[in-house]
Amino acid sequence: MWSIVVHALESGLVLSAILFVLLLAILRANPEIMLNDYPPDVREKWGPMAARTKRQRALVAVALFIVVIGVVVWSLESLPVPGSSNLSFGTAFVHFFVMFGIFNVLDCFVLDWSLVLWQPRFMILPGTEGMAGYTDYWFHFRGFLIGIPIVLTTSALFAAIISLVAAGARTR
Repeated sequence: MWSIVVHALESGLVLSAILFVLLLAILRANPEIMLNDYPPDVREKWGPMAARTKRQRALVAVALFIVVIGVVVWSLESLPVPGSSNLSFGTAFVHFFVMFGIFNVLDCFVLDWSLVLWQPRFMILPGTEGMAGYTDYWFHFRGFLIGIPIVLTTSALFAAIISLVAAGARTR
């Protein structure tokens, strides 16, 4: 089991690195795409998301989903066990919980909090400079706490899918 945890930690770091690069590129290209992730005072002052940005956001969501699925498949294919068809629900759950949990932790404490600390110009929505929400560490920590049940649910869902696939492969 320890090799699964170590592999999940590595997979979580890979997932985090890829998503961090993509998220920073998204913020640089059009920070409004991430409007729902900004603090309430910033969202309120900014106003509703532009229709063009809503369309871009949908494309970004699909791209991020594909990346996550790609990393999940890679992590399963490179597991230090003789294949994902041998994974029990519990083992798969631990793997996904650690992998997604690493992203949740690093997203809050590395990405979000460093952006709060340094406030690079490209992530500040024009006209919202200096707003209190930009320095609100608690806002991002709440996001981390909200992420925990999401990580649990996603891990259970992925583990259930893998378990069902593995059970089907064993019965053939």
